[in-house]
Amino acid sequence: MSTETQQGVAFGEELRIAARPGELALARKYAEDAAVEFGLHADACQDFALAANEAVTNAIRHGEPDEHGHIRLRASFRGECLTLTVQDQGTFKFPIAARPDADHGRGLAIMASLMDEVVLTIGRAGTTVRLCKQRQ
Repeated sequence: MSTETQQGVAFGEELRIAARPGELALARKYAEDAAVEFGLHADACQDFALAANEAVTNAIRHGEPDEHGHIRLRASFRGECLTLTVQDQGTFKFPIAARPDADHGRGLAIMASLMDEVVLTIGRAGTTVRLCKQRQ
């Protein structure tokens, strides 16, 4: 099941958001709600939402939406790992090293510092970022 509204998105359901910066709050809320439902402590919930924000920001800035103008998110869990996948239809290009005073270019590093695992998959069908946070 997928949804395009702010209401009624259940943990495990796919969320499709418009590829616009104005949708970042919805992506963060989806990630934070999943983290709370999964049982992460408050700091880990914030980390999960921030990493989701970075992944979605990259998809909006550097990716391509699907034919309906959407980026897809799905939160799920297996064992003690909460996973968020963010998928767009673009081909990811690794950024040139960011200057320390730059306002962009550090998203992957931020995700890696907050998550237990970050997996970037690049293929003909697009780019998928998978974020995993272990329950402690």
